[in-house]
Amino acid sequence: MQEVYEAQYGKEHGGATAAVVRALNAAQSQVVIQVYSFTSAPIAKALVEAHKRGVKILAVLDKSNETNKYSAATFLNNFGIQPRIDAEHVIAHRKVIVIDSRTIIIGSFNFTKAAEEKNAEHMLVLTDAPDLAAAYEANIRMHASHAHSYLRQAAAGSSGTSLGTGMGNGEVRDKKHSKIYRLPSCRGYTDMNAASSIVFASEVEAQQAGHRKAKNCR
Repeated sequence: MQEVYEAQYGKEHGGATAAVVRALNAAQSQVVIQVYSFTSAPIAKALVEAHKRGVKILAVLDKSNETNKYSAATFLNNFGIQPRIDAEHVIAHRKVIVIDSRTIIIGSFNFTKAAEEKNAEHMLVLTDAPDLAAAYEANIRMHASHAHSYLRQAAAGSSGTSLGTGMGNGEVRDKKHSKIYRLPSCRGYTDMNAASSIVFASEVEAQQAGHRKAKNCR
Protein backbone atom coordinates (compact mmCIF):
# COMPACT_ATOMS: atom_id res chain seq x y z
CA MET A 1 0.00 0.00 0.00
CA GLN A 2 1.18 3.54 -0.64
CA GLU A 3 -0.03 6.94 0.48
CA VAL A 4 1.12 10.32 -0.79
CA TYR A 5 1.07 13.35 1.49
CA GLU A 6 1.72 17.00 0.87
CA ALA A 7 2.51 19.45 3.59
CA GLN A 8 0.47 22.65 3.42
CA TYR A 9 -1.82 21.23 0.72
CA GLY A 10 -2.55 18.03 2.64
CA LYS A 11 -3.89 19.51 5.83
CA GLU A 12 -7.28 17.90 5.38
CA HIS A 13 -5.47 14.61 6.05
CA GLY A 14 -3.40 16.01 8.89
CA GLY A 15 -0.39 16.91 6.78
CA ALA A 16 2.98 15.24 6.39
CA THR A 17 4.08 15.76 9.99
CA ALA A 18 0.99 14.00 11.34
CA ALA A 19 1.57 11.10 8.93
CA VAL A 20 5.15 10.66 10.18
CA VAL A 21 3.99 10.78 13.81
CA ARG A 22 1.28 8.16 13.16
CA ALA A 23 3.82 5.84 11.55
CA LEU A 24 6.29 6.28 14.41
CA ASN A 25 3.56 5.67 16.98
CA ALA A 26 2.93 2.30 15.33
CA ALA A 27 6.61 1.24 15.40
CA GLN A 28 7.18 -2.00 17.30
CA SER A 29 10.82 -3.00 16.98
CA GLN A 30 13.05 -0.46 15.22
CA VAL A 31 13.20 2.87 13.41
CA VAL A 32 16.09 3.70 11.05
CA ILE A 33 16.13 7.30 9.91
CA GLN A 34 18.32 9.65 7.89
CA VAL A 35 17.26 13.26 7.46
CA TYR A 36 18.92 16.52 6.48
CA SER A 37 17.05 19.11 8.57
CA PHE A 38 15.29 18.12 11.79
CA THR A 39 13.61 20.67 14.06
CA SER A 40 10.07 19.25 14.26
CA ALA A 41 8.95 18.91 17.89
CA PRO A 42 6.11 16.43 17.16
CA ILE A 43 8.40 14.08 15.21
CA ALA A 44 11.22 14.31 17.77
CA LYS A 45 8.79 13.58 20.59
CA ALA A 46 7.31 10.61 18.69
CA LEU A 47 10.83 9.17 18.36
CA VAL A 48 11.41 9.64 22.09
CA GLU A 49 8.11 7.92 22.91
CA ALA A 50 9.05 5.01 20.64
CA HIS A 51 12.42 4.80 22.40
CA LYS A 52 10.64 4.65 25.76
CA ARG A 53 8.54 1.72 24.45
CA GLY A 54 11.74 -0.18 23.74
CA VAL A 55 11.92 0.53 20.00
CA LYS A 56 15.51 0.69 18.76
CA ILE A 57 16.28 4.04 17.11
CA LEU A 58 19.09 4.77 14.65
CA ALA A 59 19.06 8.45 13.63
CA VAL A 60 21.60 9.70 11.07
CA LEU A 61 21.63 13.48 10.62
CA ASP A 62 23.48 16.00 8.49
CA LYS A 63 26.36 17.83 10.18
CA SER A 64 24.32 21.06 10.24
CA ASN A 65 22.24 19.55 13.06
CA GLU A 66 25.34 19.50 15.23
CA THR A 67 25.90 23.25 15.14
CA ASN A 68 22.50 24.76 14.35
CA LYS A 69 20.90 26.64 17.23
CA TYR A 70 17.56 24.95 16.60
CA SER A 71 17.97 21.19 16.13
CA ALA A 72 16.44 17.97 17.44
CA ALA A 73 19.92 16.51 17.95
CA THR A 74 20.26 17.88 21.49
CA PHE A 75 16.68 16.91 22.38
CA LEU A 76 17.11 13.32 21.21
CA ASN A 77 20.51 13.00 22.89
CA ASN A 78 19.12 14.19 26.21
CA PHE A 79 16.52 11.42 26.11
CA GLY A 80 18.98 8.65 25.39
CA ILE A 81 18.92 8.60 21.59
CA GLN A 82 22.41 9.55 20.41
CA PRO A 83 22.25 10.67 16.77
CA ARG A 84 24.96 9.83 14.26
CA ILE A 85 26.32 12.79 12.29
CA ASP A 86 27.12 12.14 8.63
CA ALA A 87 29.83 14.67 7.82
CA GLU A 88 31.35 12.75 4.92
CA HIS A 89 29.39 14.74 2.32
CA VAL A 90 28.96 18.43 1.56
CA ILE A 91 25.30 17.87 2.49
CA ALA A 92 23.71 14.63 3.67
CA HIS A 93 20.46 15.60 2.01
CA ARG A 94 18.36 12.45 2.39
CA LYS A 95 14.92 12.26 4.03
CA VAL A 96 14.16 8.58 4.66
CA ILE A 97 12.58 6.58 7.49
CA VAL A 98 12.36 2.78 7.62
CA ILE A 99 10.05 1.38 10.31
CA ASP A 100 10.12 -2.26 11.44
CA SER A 101 11.92 -3.18 8.18
CA ARG A 102 8.60 -2.95 6.30
CA THR A 103 7.40 0.67 6.10
CA ILE A 104 9.29 3.37 4.18
CA ILE A 105 8.74 7.13 4.33
CA ILE A 106 10.53 9.11 1.62
CA GLY A 107 10.18 12.41 -0.21
CA SER A 108 11.32 16.02 -0.22
CA PHE A 109 9.85 16.67 3.23
CA ASN A 110 12.36 17.77 5.88
CA PHE A 111 11.28 17.43 9.51
CA THR A 112 10.68 21.12 10.07
CA LYS A 113 7.77 23.45 10.78
CA ALA A 114 8.61 25.45 7.65
CA ALA A 115 8.37 22.33 5.48
CA GLU A 116 4.95 21.60 6.96
CA GLU A 117 3.47 25.10 6.88
CA LYS A 118 5.25 27.12 4.20
CA ASN A 119 6.83 24.93 1.55
CA ALA A 120 5.51 22.87 -1.34
CA GLU A 121 6.69 19.39 -0.23
CA HIS A 122 5.71 15.80 -0.89
CA MET A 123 6.08 12.60 1.10
CA LEU A 124 5.39 8.98 0.16
CA VAL A 125 4.53 6.30 2.73
CA LEU A 126 5.01 2.72 1.51
CA THR A 127 3.81 -0.10 3.76
CA ASP A 128 4.43 -3.84 3.54
CA ALA A 129 7.45 -3.37 1.26
CA PRO A 130 10.12 -5.51 2.99
CA ASP A 131 12.48 -5.86 0.02
CA LEU A 132 12.58 -2.15 -0.70
CA ALA A 133 12.74 -1.39 3.03
CA ALA A 134 15.76 -3.68 3.38
CA ALA A 135 17.58 -1.83 0.60
CA TYR A 136 16.90 1.59 2.13
CA GLU A 137 17.79 0.36 5.62
CA ALA A 138 21.09 -1.08 4.41
CA ASN A 139 21.93 2.21 2.72
CA ILE A 140 21.21 4.24 5.87
CA ARG A 141 23.32 1.86 7.95
CA MET A 142 26.13 2.31 5.44
CA HIS A 143 25.99 6.07 6.01
CA ALA A 144 25.84 5.48 9.77
CA SER A 145 29.05 3.45 9.55
CA HIS A 146 31.08 6.46 8.41
CA ALA A 147 29.23 8.94 10.62
CA HIS A 148 30.40 10.02 14.07
CA SER A 149 28.49 10.24 17.32
CA TYR A 150 26.74 13.53 18.04
CA LEU A 151 29.27 15.81 19.74
CA ARG A 152 27.88 16.86 23.10
CA GLN A 153 30.50 19.57 23.50
CA ALA A 154 29.21 21.22 20.32
CA ALA A 155 25.77 21.42 21.88
CA ALA A 156 27.28 22.78 25.10
CA GLY A 157 28.55 25.74 23.12
CA SER A 158 25.13 26.44 21.61
CA SER A 159 21.86 27.44 23.18
CA GLY A 160 20.26 24.02 22.79
CA THR A 161 16.55 23.52 22.30
CA SER A 162 13.60 22.11 24.16
CA LEU A 163 11.64 22.00 20.89
CA GLY A 164 8.55 23.99 21.61
CA THR A 165 8.86 24.44 25.40
CA GLY A 166 11.00 27.58 25.14
CA MET A 167 14.63 28.17 24.42
CA GLY A 168 17.04 27.90 27.33
CA ASN A 169 20.51 29.32 27.82
CA GLY A 170 22.28 25.97 28.19
CA GLU A 171 23.09 26.53 31.88
CA VAL A 172 21.50 23.34 33.23
CA ARG A 173 24.24 20.70 33.28
CA ASP A 174 24.59 17.12 34.45
CA LYS A 175 27.57 14.79 34.45
CA LYS A 176 26.87 11.86 32.17
CA HIS A 177 25.08 8.99 33.96
CA SER A 178 24.77 10.88 37.29
CA LYS A 179 21.11 11.93 36.91
CA ILE A 180 21.82 14.97 39.12
CA TYR A 181 21.86 18.35 37.40
CA ARG A 182 23.46 21.60 38.53
CA LEU A 183 22.80 25.28 37.90
CA PRO A 184 25.38 28.10 37.92
CA SER A 185 24.39 28.72 41.54
CA CYS A 186 25.39 25.16 42.54
CA ARG A 187 28.73 24.36 44.18
CA GLY A 188 30.98 22.55 41.70
CA TYR A 189 29.19 23.82 38.58
CA THR A 190 32.24 25.65 37.23
CA ASP A 191 34.34 22.51 37.63
CA MET A 192 32.13 20.49 35.28
CA ASN A 193 33.81 19.52 32.02
CA ALA A 194 31.62 20.44 29.03
CA ALA A 195 32.83 17.44 27.04
CA SER A 196 31.60 15.03 29.73
CA SER A 197 28.40 16.88 30.58
CA ILE A 198 24.82 16.74 29.39
CA VAL A 199 23.36 20.20 28.78
CA PHE A 200 19.64 20.86 29.14
CA ALA A 201 17.74 23.88 27.90
CA SER A 202 15.78 24.18 31.15
CA GLU A 203 15.19 22.53 34.50
CA VAL A 204 11.86 21.24 33.19
CA GLU A 205 13.63 19.42 30.36
CA ALA A 206 16.16 17.94 32.81
CA GLN A 207 13.39 16.73 35.10
CA GLN A 208 11.42 15.26 32.20
CA ALA A 209 14.53 13.24 31.36
CA GLY A 210 14.56 11.80 34.89
CA HIS A 211 17.22 14.05 36.44
CA ARG A 212 17.00 15.86 39.80
CA LYS A 213 18.64 19.01 41.13
CA ALA A 214 21.78 18.74 43.25
CA LYS A 215 21.25 19.34 46.96
CA ASN A 216 23.96 22.02 47.11
CA CYS A 217 22.04 24.35 44.77
CA ARG A 218 20.72 27.56 46.25
